[in-house]
Amino acid sequence: MLRASNKLKCLRCSALRPYATLSTSEDQQLPRYLRRQAKFTKEPSAKEFTKEPSAKVLTKEPSAKVYRSRHYDPKTEQKDKSALKLLDPYTLSSRLKKLCDANQLDSAVQTLKNSPGGAQNTQVWNTLIWESLKVKRFSLSYQLYTDMKRRGLSPSARTFQTMFTGLSKIENWSIHTKQLGNARSLYDSFQRYMNSVRKHDSSSSELTAKPLAGYIKILGDNSLYQEIFDVYHALPSEGRGSADEFVYTAMFQALASTPTGVSATPTHHQNAADARSLWNMMKKALKQSPSFSVDAHLVTAAIAALSRGKTPEVDLAFAIVSEYFGLTAQGDSLSKETLPLSFQSLDVIFKLCNASGNHAVCLTFFEKVKRRSAEQGGEEILDHGHLNEVLKARLALPGPETASRCLETIEWMLKNEILGKNGFKLRPNIMSYNLAMTACWRDADWRRATRLFDLMTGYHSHDFMDGSVSSEPQRDARSQGRNLDPPAETLHTLIRTALTSRSHANVRQSLRIIDHLKVKGLFFVDDVEINSKKAKFYFTNKLASSIVDAVKYASEIQSKTPSGHQEMIRWKRIADAAAQYEKRMTSEKSDFIPTMVKHWPQRGEANQAKYKKPL
Repeated sequence: MLRASNKLKCLRCSALRPYATLSTSEDQQLPRYLRRQAKFTKEPSAKEFTKEPSAKVLTKEPSAKVYRSRHYDPKTEQKDKSALKLLDPYTLSSRLKKLCDANQLDSAVQTLKNSPGGAQNTQVWNTLIWESLKVKRFSLSYQLYTDMKRRGLSPSARTFQTMFTGLSKIENWSIHTKQLGNARSLYDSFQRYMNSVRKHDSSSSELTAKPLAGYIKILGDNSLYQEIFDVYHALPSEGRGSADEFVYTAMFQALASTPTGVSATPTHHQNAADARSLWNMMKKALKQSPSFSVDAHLVTAAIAALSRGKTPEVDLAFAIVSEYFGLTAQGDSLSKETLPLSFQSLDVIFKLCNASGNHAVCLTFFEKVKRRSAEQGGEEILDHGHLNEVLKARLALPGPETASRCLETIEWMLKNEILGKNGFKLRPNIMSYNLAMTACWRDADWRRATRLFDLMTGYHSHDFMDGSVSSEPQRDARSQGRNLDPPAETLHTLIRTALTSRSHANVRQSLRIIDHLKVKGLFFVDDVEINSKKAKFYFTNKLASSIVDAVKYASEIQSKTPSGHQEMIRWKRIADAAAQYEKRMTSEKSDFIPTMVKHWPQRGEANQAKYKKPL
């Protein structure tokens, strides 16, 4: 039988052998099952037919195993899918921030909404709400807040603080009227949340009044001062969740941010009286339960709110300055508890002195600050804003040496810009030169006015004098920002100073300056540009009036030289252009007066600051 089986195998192999040796063209014509048999069937060797029956049965050598996926590698250890790390909230927040940084806020919103529920929590939603508020998508932020609650996530105190802080950045509430209603709805929700937390855990860290600082600013920007005090009285008088330094600071800042102008004077007085009551309530709360401390920000905001009040409020403001900053008119009262001065605090103190008419006190404080140490806030905190208030105080005080002292102040600023630690912060700006030039106008001091012109522009005013007129006036080369081009207000004051001096030589010198600076181009503007910059062209109108008067005054003496005759022809051309411009402004006079000047009372000039009267 063995021989019969071997013979059968030989017959099968001989039958398949022709198919295995077929050419490629013939192989493609065979059925698939025959081609596979020819490929994988191995012809038995001669030894297989001569083996004894007792030998082991021959087995086919195993071939390489084929898998369905070409990417599967059996040598690599496969991880259990149940052990894979799931998406966590921190990773999701990082992804959302990257999308928002790439200006893909809408994609970030869709990513959050389609994320697994386990990766979403209140903190993640707070992150996206804040990112939407940063790009001023206020409506979207409130929609996210609503969607977060619909998904079963409860807002936290941080959520309300984020929303209030973002909405408080709105500058023009007239185009965001809906957001005020959203802010009020958020406040109601915050009140319910605080009551719920206080009911379950009266010592929870979630009990805080910090989020209300942003809401108070929102109410202050909308002049809703009564609602501010309603919010304050709704807070507990002591313990967690009571008013802290952030709430009091926000309230004082809201009371201080009142509109300007004479028409707002009753509002100033009322807010200052409310600030005095609030200060007394704060001091009483500190005595009962000192849960917070008074810092420089709170004191600065309180002084600003009191500075535009009546005598009782102003006296309280000076008492606060003496108690917390150690500045008094008689002498320093420094103590260990004295707060160091900051540039914001000093600016508010100087404005308090000028607004209340205590200009001499402003100068006294300025001298004391220069002698203070750096730890207490000395000369290192001064900048050009502080010195402008000092110039206003000097200009408001009577005396024949006002122009001289203002020039000394400007020169001190320029000197300390180079030698001091503040650098460019002390560099005089255009307002600084305008105030000093106004002092020269009032004192009819042409010599110091030309000195100020030299310091401001880098020109040499003697190049414009009679007898030394230069065809190309020299201008000093200075670092960027130190040579300023005088605006219309400065040139108007310069010409008025020359006219006030009653000297034809000074008037001619001022007209040469005007001619060299090509001021004539200011008078050739269209009505559209004038209407877009009314305050600027108000002073251009004043300059035009001054040029007409100066040319008329200079023409009283006829020049005997040909060059002088040519100069007079050019000046008259400038005067003609100025007269035409002035005529256009006179026809529409009511439209080209700055807002502050328009609201000044006609018969109440005594209420104006003294440094504004010459203008």
